[in-house]
Amino acid sequence: MIDWRCAFSDSDLDVDFRVDDSVLWAETYNRLPFRPANYLASALDYQVAYQRGHGGEWQELSCVLRANNKAVAIWPLTIAERDGVASLSSQGLPLMPPLFVPECPALTRKKFTADCLRIADRLAARLNLTEWRSRLAFVDRADIDDWQLAAMGQGARCSVRHELYVDLRLTLPEIKSGFRKSFRSLVTSGARLWRVEILGAPGDATVWEEFRLLHAEVAGRVTRSLESWQLQHDALAADEAFLVILRDARGRMVGAGYFMCSADEGVYAVAAYDRSLFDKPLGHVVQYRAIEELQRRGCRWYRIGNRGFPGDEPAPNAKELTIASFKQSFASHVFPSFLLTHAVLSEGA
Repeated sequence: MIDWRCAFSDSDLDVDFRVDDSVLWAETYNRLPFRPANYLASALDYQVAYQRGHGGEWQELSCVLRANNKAVAIWPLTIAERDGVASLSSQGLPLMPPLFVPECPALTRKKFTADCLRIADRLAARLNLTEWRSRLAFVDRADIDDWQLAAMGQGARCSVRHELYVDLRLTLPEIKSGFRKSFRSLVTSGARLWRVEILGAPGDATVWEEFRLLHAEVAGRVTRSLESWQLQHDALAADEAFLVILRDARGRMVGAGYFMCSADEGVYAVAAYDRSLFDKPLGHVVQYRAIEELQRRGCRWYRIGNRGFPGDEPAPNAKELTIASFKQSFASHVFPSFLLTHAVLSEGA
């Protein structure tokens, strides 16, 4: 694969690539006014491993942006080539914009945002793409981001998605009162039915393997690489994730949910439940116990996931709509998420 760092060499941006200086990425990330979980280095590493497990060549271009030799922003960026098809993304997901430290001047933010858009457009042209997508992360703000304003000014198309969140600054009784009435009783009965455990740092490898095997059993096959599972365990060991575990009276793991977390945000990542017990309260208990744990850790928001609707494009299937409805029963807020489709403006070189 071509070394796509060349796209930065003829720009005005001064960058340090994450693969060369992971410490600088972490330091800059920790200075952000809101730290989304999907910008964590451990989350990016996992996404790349997950994608590589499904084939193709992946080149990490995630970088720290500098102004006057000081780190002011981080930008997750990846180039991939799979089965002759190239893509521009943030570790396989729609490209995420750079996030800036609070002391970065507004003019610098606007200039660097425009520079990043130009680099993305140039890369897309060289990859022979006709369009590419980006998606803005939730950063606990209501105003429209510079990235979206600049992209829309260049003709990008915008569609709206919906994301489910829990405001963890509410009290637990306030959060629970917002649950669907039937779910409140299921949380209570499930807590009596199962032994609930939290696996946090440093993370018992034997228990983690128990979860991996349960996931394979429930899925009916191995769905992803051992490397991706190891990276999730590494995040758990680094205290950037935890596992909520349900055990029956015999001590058998009957369900578990894995949650990523930064200092500000928790994210529901993956779960597995014994299919023979789907008439019992399983996910209800895991969700509530995760909310308790995220509150204990001092997180501001818990992102449960996407809330699909029948009119979305592409339309979610019946199973996805059922899962979305289940998740919404725990949410205190539904926020818009903006997906941008960018037409390529440059000519390839």
